Amino acid sequence: MSQADDLFRDRVRERDLDNFLVEELSASPAFLTWMVSKVGNSFSAPMNQNVLLQKSPPREKDRRQTDVRIGWFDDDQKLIACVLIESKVTANFQAGQAQAYAAELAALRERLGRKAASALLVAPVARLATLTHDGSFDGEVAIEHIIDFLDERVGRSENAEISLRLKARIQLLEALCGKRASTAWIGTTIPEKRDFAEAYAALASEILPELTVRPSSDGPKAITRIFEGLVIDGLPSPTLRHEFGAGTGWKYANVLFRGIEDRLPRLRSSGLFEGTPYLVEEAGKSVAIRVRTPAIDPMRPFLDEREAVERGLLVIRDLIEWLRSKSTELADLLEIETTTITPAPSLPSETAFAAELMDTYRQCERLGYKPTGMLQMMQEHGAINTARRLLVSPPSDGFNRLALMGRLDLAIESIVQRDPWRQLFTKEELRRAKNRLK
Repeated sequence: MSQADDLFRDRVRERDLDNFLVEELSASPAFLTWMVSKVGNSFSAPMNQNVLLQKSPPREKDRRQTDVRIGWFDDDQKLIACVLIESKVTANFQAGQAQAYAAELAALRERLGRKAASALLVAPVARLATLTHDGSFDGEVAIEHIIDFLDERVGRSENAEISLRLKARIQLLEALCGKRASTAWIGTTIPEKRDFAEAYAALASEILPELTVRPSSDGPKAITRIFEGLVIDGLPSPTLRHEFGAGTGWKYANVLFRGIEDRLPRLRSSGLFEGTPYLVEEAGKSVAIRVRTPAIDPMRPFLDEREAVERGLLVIRDLIEWLRSKSTELADLLEIETTTITPAPSLPSETAFAAELMDTYRQCERLGYKPTGMLQMMQEHGAINTARRLLVSPPSDGFNRLALMGRLDLAIESIVQRDPWRQLFTKEELRRAKNRLK
């Protein structure tokens, strides 16, 4: 292990994440814009106003503190909008902590306006998979996604000092992602669940092609799949969750709309849900529109559970289509002005790229070649970083073997140059891949 690799190892704390956020949000308008976009349509950032960052500011509703607050101020230094950020690295929510954020948001929205306050939860992917806040936060940001954002900036930067600063921050965030909690948290991936998750994501991409499955730790507590990318014109940005259960009976898929739980009585008395398989319930500070799905056991072979998975995904597809067909009525009931929401263009997800590499692995396997080294790297570093590591390394034995077979179309150097994956890599990485194929 190099001294650089050991720079932050076992020495990181949650406050290091808070300090990073304050500095990066203050120094980088691009990062600020990217972070604020993660709260979706629940927040409208004021234009041409002073933006100030605060670490551990006191709240209005209780004596607690927020980890980080982004504040927009007018010329008289009066707060006119804010985004609250809660950081979690290893700890769970304290009793009532998530609910306290919801209460603080309600007070701020009453004072500043409905779209003038919002809240974000920042944590590693594995921690987000286990934290339950019932819609108290308007958005979630994985630290791994922040790493990808910074890494992409490193690839674009021509300033050596800025590149070194960004690389040091990436090392800090990677150390935070790898930090283990007390014995109460088991961060170990269960291989059976990982295999199941990959097959689940591949099938989901066929049935719900517009959505991506959020990466999971695939550990002992991973019993829910969260989808990203759902947009319903005229309605706030929802969260979609597919509950697995233990393989017997029934569970639910939930489309959650945050911060509008006070509209629940109107929805229930509207008659809109009568004669449908859909239920409308309160979930913390969210309204949940639910539908029953077959329970799934992710510890069993995927082929044994495939029928239940497919039935559940088809039910989710029907629910999304129903919500879109009723979007105008729902907007009226929720007292939301109907507008057409155009999803912002986004890069392909880690999950989608991982599915592409898994499909490539299966094609190689059919040719009698198993690139197990790539699979091991994906387990440790993720799909995108695996590709980057392969591109900066000398040509692998696998590359040479594919060349002898006349199948360099299956090499990582070819995959990264195809749309949409080329968007994930820098010009230098694409140039390196192209030259190697020559």
